Amino acid sequence: MLIPSSNAEQTLRQQAEMDIRNKPIGLLAASATDANIAALTPAEILQVIHELRVHQIELMMQNDNLRHAHEELDLVRARYFDLYDRAPIGYCTLSETGIILEINQTAALMLGVSKGALVEQSFTRFVCKEDQDRFYLYRKQLANNAATIQSDLFKRGLSETPQRCELRMVKVDGTLFWVCLEASVDQYPLLNPWLNPGAFVHRIVFSDISMLKEYQHQLEHIAYYDLLTTLPNRVLLADRLVQDMAQTERHGQRLALAYLDLDGFKAINDTHGHNVGDQFLIAIAARMKQMLRQGDTLARIGGDEFVAVLVDLTMEKDCVPMLSRLLAAASQPVLLGDAVLQVSASIGVTFYPQAKRVDGDQLLRQADQAMYRVKLTGKNHYRFFNPAQTATPSH
Repeated sequence: MLIPSSNAEQTLRQQAEMDIRNKPIGLLAASATDANIAALTPAEILQVIHELRVHQIELMMQNDNLRHAHEELDLVRARYFDLYDRAPIGYCTLSETGIILEINQTAALMLGVSKGALVEQSFTRFVCKEDQDRFYLYRKQLANNAATIQSDLFKRGLSETPQRCELRMVKVDGTLFWVCLEASVDQYPLLNPWLNPGAFVHRIVFSDISMLKEYQHQLEHIAYYDLLTTLPNRVLLADRLVQDMAQTERHGQRLALAYLDLDGFKAINDTHGHNVGDQFLIAIAARMKQMLRQGDTLARIGGDEFVAVLVDLTMEKDCVPMLSRLLAAASQPVLLGDAVLQVSASIGVTFYPQAKRVDGDQLLRQADQAMYRVKLTGKNHYRFFNPAQTATPSH
């Protein structure tokens, strides 16, 4: 028969007897009393002690597993917040009134403010003044979405499609940059002094698209502007001409379209080379542009050919001072290096509206035809187009 002899076993026996009185386990029945406890044999006591040791080991193992689970959870949480903070895009949670509740480090760096200083600040404070109306309408649309989806999607664990918006934001140092916002509506699960119970919040993801906008601007400039002179090209001229013709009709005014060709420019290219010729065109284009009013358009449509659209005319003769200034600007000498270069210009002019309906292409052909007649009759002057195919001398 084995009898427990160590102090540890004596302690376990005492603990076992206490546990037996409170909650019998193992071989003991639930109705155990002091009498039958005292009647236990040493072998039965050792069995109880063994079961207690096993139970203790199981509890220790469970505690270890729970501790490891908590440690893993802490690691996952720390990893999540690290990823949240260091993500390449900005994350932000706004209240329904636009107050920043949460924001990551990337967004804070974009705005040039520390995270702690941004919380409980108004997001609108960092929206460019000219784009705040756009941001207001954007938030209003988000609020409308929240009202329509109600709680059904949330009950099913779903959310609505994020709404996109592009606008300009401003850093604390005044620097403007373009961002693309994608926001969705959610219910904030935590208590917050800025929120009512069950209030909706806006989950916003935003990224800096300034480089993309600059690239788009460059593409648009290439598509609509002459690369050499930076004047509008033929595509943008056609668009503006349509708009100017419509406005002229609405206001009951007149519009003049002047087709201008430089006289003697080919000789400059042949004598001095295309690089000098390009610099000459740049200088002449800048001079002629300065001769026009705000609202008028000067476009380069190819080579040494330009088109001017002169608007807000009451009578046809109102365009004469501008035509004279264009001729003077084109004929002024240009100093390039050691060379003094000079040309003149031939201008053909037509007007809108006319007795018969005409479009922009027809106006260009009419002015081109009048300009050609100027070339045949001495150059360096302008001539009005006559719908009856007779050009009327004007200078």
